[in-house]
Amino acid sequence: MSSTGTSYDSDEPPPLELNIEELLIRATAALGTRCTSAERLTKGANHEIYVLTFEEWQQGGGGMPHSGLTREAGNCCIARFTREKSDTAVRRDASEAATLAYLRDKTDIPVPGFYHQDLRLDNEVGAPYVLMERIPGRHLYEIWPELPLNHKKAALSQVASVVVQLASLRFEAIGSLQEEEEEEEEEEEQRGYGLGPVITKTAGGFMGPFSSTDEYLQSFVSTEGVSSPELIRLFVRIQEELRVFLSRHGHKGYLCSPFAMIHADLDGQNLLFTTHSSSSSSSSSSPPPRLSGVIDFEYAYAGPLYFLYEHPIFIQDVSWSKELYAENAILRPHFVKEIWRQLPDSASRETFISCMNSKTYALSGFHMCFMSMECSEGTLLGLARSYLEGLESGNPAYEGRMDYRPEFYLPDGTLVPAGGGHSATDATSPKT
Repeated sequence: MSSTGTSYDSDEPPPLELNIEELLIRATAALGTRCTSAERLTKGANHEIYVLTFEEWQQGGGGMPHSGLTREAGNCCIARFTREKSDTAVRRDASEAATLAYLRDKTDIPVPGFYHQDLRLDNEVGAPYVLMERIPGRHLYEIWPELPLNHKKAALSQVASVVVQLASLRFEAIGSLQEEEEEEEEEEEQRGYGLGPVITKTAGGFMGPFSSTDEYLQSFVSTEGVSSPELIRLFVRIQEELRVFLSRHGHKGYLCSPFAMIHADLDGQNLLFTTHSSSSSSSSSSPPPRLSGVIDFEYAYAGPLYFLYEHPIFIQDVSWSKELYAENAILRPHFVKEIWRQLPDSASRETFISCMNSKTYALSGFHMCFMSMECSEGTLLGLARSYLEGLESGNPAYEGRMDYRPEFYLPDGTLVPAGGGHSATDATSPKT
């Protein structure tokens, strides 16, 4: 039985040829309940997603249903297939599996459970895959525009809880999680996790691990393997800018170890919420949406708090949505105050406020230009020129709105009133 039949762009990996009959057999064995069908749900840049449906367990029918096959989830689970058959892609998916297991062990963040995986490139199903929990809920970006303000605040309070829990996980190096090899006699409960190379979207796919933020950032503008003399020259200039900046600020708590777990894309498409079925989600008097799942940890890594303590992109201002400026100006301080409120002690709160008062193009612009995508040397040339020009011009940390004025927060997590000045002593530009 084949699984072809969906249209694909010419520059994407080719459609997977899957042995669906073998998949059903393996899913049945893994979950102990007969899997009756597999239906393609969607595809992304890295994965094809199928929904697997299982027989509903009947009282008195013998045995017990798998804990993940709930009626709320439709007696279904997710089968996620790796589209690119490469060792790099397999390492990325193995790291995500280790990250999710670690988060389930160490936090209350609602992440999907993993039931079974076969990441061999040549397995009998036709592609590396994992079977995971199907979490109920809708993507936050689907419901966000219609939510009343108090429900948006409630949703952000729950996102703040995720950020605080990720910040509580401490690591002495920068890297992505991987499950350590177990001895045969070790118990499942004794599984260990270690830090391996950082899984990235940039060229090469992984690098490190690193002992410092300086080493980590410099790796994105390494001249090794670069053929363009002009790009080499620009990268050397950027390396020096980073060294100067980090010599002044690298000792601060949001840039040095211990490092924290970072999702890398904590946006509306990766946050699932359930809404009250009997009430309109647009009614401010109905129960607020509830966070049901955080998904897509494939590029998660342990890194500097600077890149964790960030406003979600959907409450950052962009010049083509000026009608949202006023509401975003209410939601950002709410998000900051909620993180501050949920942090466990004064030291972590001080580091957080220091970080939020220190957002700078030197780091945020660097992230946007060099850390978020794979680019050709020609594109990198343009980005390198743009970044250096932005440093010289004093570009704001958030470039979606060029007239954006940074917000500053008091030690108690409240916003400094407009025109009230601020006493932040941290970096607000690369030249300070």
